[in-house]
Amino acid sequence: MNGRADFREPNAQVSRPIPDIGGGYIPTEEEWRLFAECHEECFWFRSVPLAATSMLITQGLISKGILSSHPKYGSIPKLLFACIVGYFAGKLSYVKTCQEKFKKLENSPLGEALRSGELRRSSPPGQSKQIWRYLG
Repeated sequence: MNGRADFREPNAQVSRPIPDIGGGYIPTEEEWRLFAECHEECFWFRSVPLAATSMLITQGLISKGILSSHPKYGSIPKLLFACIVGYFAGKLSYVKTCQEKFKKLENSPLGEALRSGELRRSSPPGQSKQIWRYLG
């Protein structure tokens, strides 16, 4: 006896292991469909509206004199910056929504990894970036 108690029941069911979602993971057909759907919705319902709104606000601030325009290029640099920031803010704002969609997928290794929370904890930083670039 090693001094440790064994509290496992002999007939207890062991949960199935979480699949290794790493750099070599190939998404299923249903996951690819959901990637495309998330990308489409993210672009049209989050990124484009936020980019346009941020550009309109920036142009309004320039028109009122709160922000100054560039002497040579005018308002274009500030508008481009506002557009880029709005675009990426839209992408980031949709990540949680897309993750929830993947969690609802049945028979999906990626959905299972997201449900269990193991995807972020187990993957090395370089490998998880390949999966997360699809989620937004």
